[in-house]
This record gives sequence, structure tokens and C-alpha cells, in this order.
Amino acid sequence: MNNDICQALAIRGNQIIATGSNEKVLELQDSKTEIVNLHGQTLLPGFIDSHLHITMYGINRLSIHCKQDQLHSISSLLEALKIKVAKTPKGEWVRAFGYNENHMTDKRLPTKQELDTVSKDHPIIVGRVCGHASVVNSKAFQLTGINKHTPDPMGGKYEKNEAGELNGTLIENAHMNMFAKAAFSESELSEAHKIASQEFAAKGITSIHDATGYGLDNLRKLQQDARSGTIQQRVYAMVGALNNAQDVVKHMVLSGVSTGVGDTKFRVGPVKLFLDGSSSGPTVWTRDPYTSDHNNYGIHYFSQEEVDELFIPAHEKGWQITAHAQGDAAIDMLLTTIETANRLYPRTNSRHRIEHAGVAAPDLVKRMKEQHVVPTPNPAFHFEYGDGYVKDYGERSSYMYPLNDYLKAGIPAAIASDCPVTDVDPFRGLYGAITRMSESGQIIGEDQRIPLLEAIRMYTYNGAYASFEEKIKGSIDPGKLADLVLMNCSLLNSHVNDLLEAKVEWTMIDGKIVYQNKGEAIYVPES
Repeated sequence: MNNDICQALAIRGNQIIATGSNEKVLELQDSKTEIVNLHGQTLLPGFIDSHLHITMYGINRLSIHCKQDQLHSISSLLEALKIKVAKTPKGEWVRAFGYNENHMTDKRLPTKQELDTVSKDHPIIVGRVCGHASVVNSKAFQLTGINKHTPDPMGGKYEKNEAGELNGTLIENAHMNMFAKAAFSESELSEAHKIASQEFAAKGITSIHDATGYGLDNLRKLQQDARSGTIQQRVYAMVGALNNAQDVVKHMVLSGVSTGVGDTKFRVGPVKLFLDGSSSGPTVWTRDPYTSDHNNYGIHYFSQEEVDELFIPAHEKGWQITAHAQGDAAIDMLLTTIETANRLYPRTNSRHRIEHAGVAAPDLVKRMKEQHVVPTPNPAFHFEYGDGYVKDYGERSSYMYPLNDYLKAGIPAAIASDCPVTDVDPFRGLYGAITRMSESGQIIGEDQRIPLLEAIRMYTYNGAYASFEEKIKGSIDPGKLADLVLMNCSLLNSHVNDLLEAKVEWTMIDGKIVYQNKGEAIYVPES
């Protein structure tokens, strides 16, 4: 399929039935036909975000959101927490998310002692923007039975001060375990899903690949809310968890189901593990030490043998497999497992994935091509975190999320936001793919920039391919679902710097308008 542009299309019900010239399509009109003149504005296939966290995004909206609420210092965070505490019954969790010490005047995380000044009667958790670290107060430690003598969990760390006391910071699995304790009610989760879905629709997102994080209960809730229409987008749900993901994978491999179970509204995706940490933390697992710290190789969660034992049986039983793998050592580990699985149990069209695939060196890209792997890169990260990448990874940052290498190799990379780690707006991702510009104006890996049409394809068709659904969505073709987004401009006639100002006029899912640019999204429950 080429990146073709057509002049007109016809829709009947929830399907596209024709494309082509105005004259050709108008031949199909009858007395019931509604004709819409787009006046030169660009109509696109609905965006498919191939890796995000809808639950996490939504619950951030129910909590203090450091980025959205424009909190720029620890003192402003503490004041916001005090206001929240005053409205929250004693003993209930108070939560804040999206904290980025690099954007704070203090240039550090808050401490347990500072959070204790807010409340010792409420457990408090402040999540870092990456989703791989947090800070909690004494009440949170008390509720979970953690003290200075508690051993670090595998793949995680309870940080301590010079006196050997807990300072409140939780890294990787220590954070994941605490985050699971700070759970929301089912009604809160549905409200979170509704809020997130409306905001996604306003950005032109019609399908999501949810990267989960909360285990099988959350998977069930996603299915319920997708089927009821609370989540308007089509959902392809990865199966895993932020903590003890190995137990979820084992359970699902023995369950008798596999990837693809479901329908066009909700479908079970791959089983998923976390292999390493955050690119901005930085805690990714690298083959060579960090440029910023020659003694640091990052954090990894499993051994090669453990990953093989979990994923090879999954492959054998028909599952698509994937893992969060940011560093080149983590990518290497996952590819080794995929190579072994494909050799032992040959399968056609398995489309195993790598979530993020951050430090994707040329030798790893070659192996991805050989194994028909689908990576899900995050080009929007270049703007928000790119300057830190240069500091921490040096020359390796030039081939982080290497879209042009994927393009040249014929690898169907599917762009993803990983929101709420960064902005969910697809045009932030498109801009990053085209410019690779950091917040300071650095161009990080100039050779990895790609043209607009190729970036759009990675955000639409390739996303459908990553979920085995390219025959029903991802492009504007006859017979495909009418999932479309109309922009307020002509993208091909716009300067690249104008992309970030592009707005969605309306979003259509299943032939129905679910968002119009009138100030707020339209909530359309399933009839």
C-alpha cells in the first residue's frame, strides 16, 4: 500500500465504501446522501496510539497533575497536596503524578519528611513523570509494612539517606508495588476512563493499544468500559502488570486464550513484561555504561533464562509477546528470546513487539527485521527528554527511536505516545518524528528524521498492523471501518513548525462523530 491521497470518499453506516475523485464518488449519491465539503482541510485515518496507559492517564486527572497544574517547585507541590488533604478523609490516599525534578526549581525529588509535613494521617504518593519512580510519606510505608530493614525487591530499590533511614523515594519495582497498593475504586476507574477517552477523541485518536499496568482486574475493567462505550476508542489490551507481571503472564499462557480474542471494540493483545527502566529516569539497561555515570548500566528485572521460560511457552501457544525494553541490553535480551522461540516453534506472522525499543543500535534493528518484530517508538520523547538523553547516553542518543532506520529496513514501526509519560497529542509525536528537536533546540540524530506522510503512516496503518487489524482499519480504503479525523488545516501545505498548532475539527469512530471542536468532547455511549 502506498501513501496515496484521494479527493473524496463515501461512507455507509460504519464503513468506507468508496474512495477516489469527486466525480467518481458523487456517482454513488442518492436522495439520502449527505455531502460534506472539507474546503481543503485534511481528512486522515483515525490515529492509532500503539502504546499508552489510559487508566494511568485518567487517574492522573482525578489526582494532582504536576504538569497540568503547572507546579514548578516543591513548595507549590506541598501546597497543592495540603488542599487535596483537606478534602480527603483520613486514611485515604492522596496522589500526585507527573512530577519531573528537571523542570522544578529545586531540581530534586521531594522527601518523605517534606510529605510528612502535609499529613501523617493520609498515605501520600507523588509519582514521577516516567511512571517508574515515586516518593511516599511515612503513612504509606506504615500501611504497606515497609521499614528501613525491608530488603529491596528484585528490580527495585527503597532509597535511604546517609543515616540509613528511608527517604521516601521508590525506584522501579519498589514503586510498582507501592503504586498497586494505592489503588482506585471501580467507579473511579470508570470515571478515569471516561475522562481520558474524551480527551483522546479530541486529539483524533480512534484506537489505543493499552500498555496496562494493573493486572487482570484492570484488563476486565478495560473490557467492560470499552464494551459499554465509556471508552470510545477501540482497545487492543496488552496483558501484564506493573508488579509481578510474570505471574500474570504465566496465568494467561495457561488460560486457554491467546492474542486476538475479542472483537473490533476490545481485543486481547500480547502478554507483556517489563525488562528494564525509564529512559528519562535514567534507569534503562545498557550494554555499555551511561555517559553521565561510568559505573551505571541501569536496572533490569529478569535474567535471560527467566524471560525464555515465560515467553517461549507463550509463543508456542499462539501469543504475541512483547516487553518494555528501552536500553540496548534489554532489547538484546528480548530479541534473543524471540529468536529462540522462532527457532524452536516456527510460526508465521507472529508479529512479536518491542515496546519503546529506545536505544536501538543498528545491529538490533537488523535482528528486528530478521525476526519480523514490530517496535513501538516514542518520537515525542525527543522534545521533552532529549537533552537528558544526550547527557546520559551520549552518541547513543542519535539512534534512539530510529525511525529512518526502521523505514529503510522495511520494519513497520508503530508510533506511540506512552502517555501520560508525555503528551498524548499525535502531532507532538509527528513533530518529533520529523524534527527530532529537543526542548533546547538540539537536533538529536538528524539522519533519523522522516517525512510527514511516513510519520502519519506509522501513526495509523502501522498501528493497525501491530494489532493484526490492518485489513479493517488504519487507512482510508473501501471496506475499512469509518474511523476518521478531520483537521482544521491542510497538513501538506503547512510548515512543520505549524504542526503543533494543528487542531482536530471532528473525530469519527465507527461512522459516528464522537468529538467536534466546540469546546468539549461528545460522550457517545454504545446503544
